[in-house]
Amino acid sequence: MKSSVKIIFEEEVFEGAPSEIIDDLREKNFRRDEFPNAESFLRCIRDRFVRLTDMPCPLPEGSLDVRARALLERLAEVDALEILEDG
Repeated sequence: MKSSVKIIFEEEVFEGAPSEIIDDLREKNFRRDEFPNAESFLRCIRDRFVRLTDMPCPLPEGSLDVRARALLERLAEVDALEILEDG
């Protein structure tokens, strides 16, 4: 069973499995040919986070949902988004 999370990012609420939220953000903000899937977008966000904050952003081994959840939590730590519900 997938766990769900609810976040607010740039005044818009996103809800679902962590990987679905990453995919929704990708589809909302980029053309499909820029990032063909959620996995490539997740790597890009992580790389940009490290470059812009000069802070590490290790992601655990595991499924896309496990890594996406860790990235969302890391982004919340620096106030890039807010986690409203974590279930």
